[in-house]
Amino acid sequence: MEKDKPKGRRPKRTKAQIDDCINQAAVAEIIEKGFSDTILYGIIKRAKIEPVVFYNRYKSLELFYDEFVKSKDYWFENLLKEIDEPQLSREELTKILVSLIDVLDKDSVMLELLRWEVASENPTTRRSAALREFHTLPLAKDYENLFKNTEVDMLSLSALVIGGIYYLELHKNLSPFSGIDLKTEEGRQRIKDAIRAFVGILFDLKDEKLRHERMRGRMKEKGLSDADIEYCLNLKD
Repeated sequence: MEKDKPKGRRPKRTKAQIDDCINQAAVAEIIEKGFSDTILYGIIKRAKIEPVVFYNRYKSLELFYDEFVKSKDYWFENLLKEIDEPQLSREELTKILVSLIDVLDKDSVMLELLRWEVASENPTTRRSAALREFHTLPLAKDYENLFKNTEVDMLSLSALVIGGIYYLELHKNLSPFSGIDLKTEEGRQRIKDAIRAFVGILFDLKDEKLRHERMRGRMKEKGLSDADIEYCLNLKD
C-alpha cells in the first residue's frame, strides 16, 4: 500500500502578494465590522499570516491605517486624472458631485472611513480629513474665483452639497430620507438629477450676471446715464 504523501507547504508568497493579502483582509474586516471594531488579530487571521509578518511591515494597526486610508479615500484625485484640463464648467462640476455618489455607493471602505471620522477623533482620522481637504480645496477655490463677482458663495454651497451627500450615504441603511431611498437606483437618480438642476441654477445666475455686465457696458458706450441703465436692467425697484 502506498504511503500517504506528506502535505506540501503552501507556496511561498512574494512581498507584494503578502501586502495584497493584508490589504484585502483589511478591506473585508472593515466592511464587515467598521474601522472602530476591526482588530489586528482579525486582519492577520483573514490574511493567513503570522503576526511577525505584519509587524515586520507596520509597528501597529494605527500605523497600518495611516498608509491604508491613503489609497482608499482620494476619489477626487482619481477623478481629476480623467480630466486633462479642468474646465470650471457646469458639466465638470456636475460630474464631480455626481461621481461622489457613485464612488460612495461602490466603495464601502471610503464610506466606513467617513463613518469612523464622524465617530472617532484620533491622529489617523484627523490626518485623513485634513488630506481630503488638501486635495479638494484648490479646485473649490477655483470655482469660488469663477463666481467671485456674483452673490454665489461657492465654498459654502459646495460644502453643503458634499456634506449632504456624505450624510445621505451614511444614513441610507437606516431609513429613507425625505422619502428618498438611496439604496435604490431610483433614489440615487433623484439625487443626481437634483444636483444637475442645482448646479444649473448656479451657473445660470453667473451667466445672467455676466450678461447684465455686458449690457451695462454697451449702454454706457451709447451714453445712457446710470439711472437709465439701472432702470433698463431692472436692477432696482
